[in-house]
Amino acid sequence: MIRSAFAICLSAALLVACSSTPPAPAPSSPATTTAVPTTSAPITTSAAAPTSTLPAVPVSAPLLGPGPVLAVKIDNTSPARPRIGVDAADIVYVEPVEAGLTRLLAIYASTLPPEVGPVRSARESDAVLLGNYGRVAFAYSGASPITTSEIVKGPQINVSMDSGGGGYRRAGDRKAPYNVIGTPAALVARAGGSAPAGDIGFRTGPGASGGRPATSLATAYPLARVAFTWDATLGRYLVTTDGRPEVTAAGTPVSAASVLVQMIRTHPSTNRDVNGVFTPVLELLGKGEAKVLRGGAAYDATWERATNASPTRLTGSSGAEVTLAAGPLWVLLVPVGQSVTIS
Repeated sequence: MIRSAFAICLSAALLVACSSTPPAPAPSSPATTTAVPTTSAPITTSAAAPTSTLPAVPVSAPLLGPGPVLAVKIDNTSPARPRIGVDAADIVYVEPVEAGLTRLLAIYASTLPPEVGPVRSARESDAVLLGNYGRVAFAYSGASPITTSEIVKGPQINVSMDSGGGGYRRAGDRKAPYNVIGTPAALVARAGGSAPAGDIGFRTGPGASGGRPATSLATAYPLARVAFTWDATLGRYLVTTDGRPEVTAAGTPVSAASVLVQMIRTHPSTNRDVNGVFTPVLELLGKGEAKVLRGGAAYDATWERATNASPTRLTGSSGAEVTLAAGPLWVLLVPVGQSVTIS
């Protein structure tokens, strides 16, 4: 049920511990930029905005290009600012983790930035999230035994800091554990056979009529906030995390061409972090409510994914495919029951 309301949540970002503490490797030099080819969630919208569903779009194409893929786990708390390389990602997933915080999973396919980070630990749900990408390089720093056992079941190529082989350095101007910086070109080279993404389901296409005006979206995890504001001049949504604009080290705003909200269910893992807090398992298979923001408009959708290897399909009420704008996509994995405000 979608009900009208306006949700404003204030929360403080807290430090979340990794599932394990990685060893400190020898520093590696940064690379140059490399181009490479059951209750529904309370999503609220402004009362004046009419609800409609995105109609069929005649032409669509895969969101990701043909280049080899690198997936990187990146910290999303305040001590990690400024994050490195997030602005170059083709897709950024915002994942809920333990203690009410979030972590990012950045996907690179079209361009490899010189560096990415801070690189942090993996979670067991990453194995499912990346399951439909196929044999792609997965970079992270630290993982519990339970998480490792799940990751090795998948097709991903492990290029973690813990597995050795280089591609990482520790930044002297950052405190541990926020000082692990990865070199994407070295990590892709280390993977050897990192492949282009399989069919993940997300597709781009021309905009369609029928959406309602939407210049902002905000949601608050228990201890993390994320918001998007439409910039008509830029033609993208500017990203805000924990009440602060998300910017690069050079001060350039991080933006998204499309924003996808996937309402998901979660349940506690048997896995705990070093503070004894259970890690949430994200239920990424099945179907659920979704919202798509693109071009200053919002569209209702349903997401559906059958198996780990299956694509995530986005459809409107008529069953027509819901497409995304070309450019960076941010995907918010939002637990059912958490408020999302669109206006």
